[in-house]
Amino acid sequence: MKRGVSTEQLNWEQYQKDFAALAEIGQNNTGGVDRLAYTEADQQAHGLLAKMAEEAGFEVKWDGAGNLWITRRGTDDGNEKMPPLILGSHMDSVPDGGKYDGLLGVMTAFHAMRLLDGAPQRRTVTLIVFRCEESSRFNCATIGSKLLAEQLNGEKLKSCVDKDGISAYDAIRELGGNPDNLFQERKYIKNAFGFIEMHIEQGPVLQERNTDIGIVGHIAAPYRLKITVEGTAAHSGACPMGSRNDALTGAAEVILAVENLGRQYSSQRIVATVGKCDVINEAINIVPGHVELFVDIRGIDKEIMSEVVGKLHEELERIAAERKLRIEPAILSQETPVRLDDDMAELLVEQCLPNRLTFLHMVSGAGHDTMYMAGLTRATMFFVPCEKGISHNKKEAVSDEAIQNGLKLMYSVLLRICNLDPDVEKEKEEMERRFMEAM
Repeated sequence: MKRGVSTEQLNWEQYQKDFAALAEIGQNNTGGVDRLAYTEADQQAHGLLAKMAEEAGFEVKWDGAGNLWITRRGTDDGNEKMPPLILGSHMDSVPDGGKYDGLLGVMTAFHAMRLLDGAPQRRTVTLIVFRCEESSRFNCATIGSKLLAEQLNGEKLKSCVDKDGISAYDAIRELGGNPDNLFQERKYIKNAFGFIEMHIEQGPVLQERNTDIGIVGHIAAPYRLKITVEGTAAHSGACPMGSRNDALTGAAEVILAVENLGRQYSSQRIVATVGKCDVINEAINIVPGHVELFVDIRGIDKEIMSEVVGKLHEELERIAAERKLRIEPAILSQETPVRLDDDMAELLVEQCLPNRLTFLHMVSGAGHDTMYMAGLTRATMFFVPCEKGISHNKKEAVSDEAIQNGLKLMYSVLLRICNLDPDVEKEKEEMERRFMEAM
């Protein structure tokens, strides 16, 4: 595609109307969104989008994980040389979350598929709306995509339980799903041309650099720990300062150690956070005897992450010895950073140019469903900026211009990929190979 997409081509009023209808599902009294995975609100949103898809003439189905599949057939559907293109994102939210996280990517992909009306489309396009991308309900993220990628199974889901004692496994079965029956869907993805996800950045980089599009090359992986700090509970008035084994002050040193390591390795794309601290049997008149910390360390280099975790263990041993505490770390999860596909990213770059979109190659510090699709097919991802980088918050906001830019890029890429001639591409690859051999 040589010319860019004009705003007039976007059918913007229809986009806004449909996005608003989906975004209001699960909206609470304060303006935040409570659309947790597999709840009634989440199911309602999936049902409404399925209805929109059927009205557009697309095929609709739900898989064993409860993921929604929306397919628009191309004229060369079934041709092995023209495998399908897959798009995807999620619609579940965190508690009191924003309305753009996940949903913007779903709506942009869906609307771009509708914009193909009247345009040439040889290749079939399928949108997957993944379930339970957020970890908020079951303390387990990206359930829908992990099940597809065989990084999770039904048995493991039985131990992922919400505050009411309902397991993710039971929630899926309640909807008629079967987490262990995704063979056909997995095969479809493995045989695809590739996968694309659009998402809001959830950080400030694009806005600070006044850049339209972020093209993601790596997705950082979390290494999560629960650190138990045990001292001796004592009367806050009767126990002298020199006789205390205060678990909370020891935990405070651990928190600072985590932050210091994050700062020390920040140039190597490491971030480190203590996001939760529980003081057990807490009271104003008790010297704390038991504290639990929850640590999230993220990076894109597995060896660097291992080095950071090793240094954290050294710090824990030092603090325990100096303060006469027992400090025990336990791994909650340990995932692998993902490098996305360069060729798929190049197709995004190629379509930024005619649309006059500035772009930046960047890393995603947040996890996404794309991480698991990358294990099945060629995958890429792009960001649009959100206001002040705020996300997982009801103040989350994205400008109309940023949304339109993302939609222009998605539609342009669909037109390009849907009509790539496999014979021409094969000839092009052969010419490039010969050129490299002659160098």
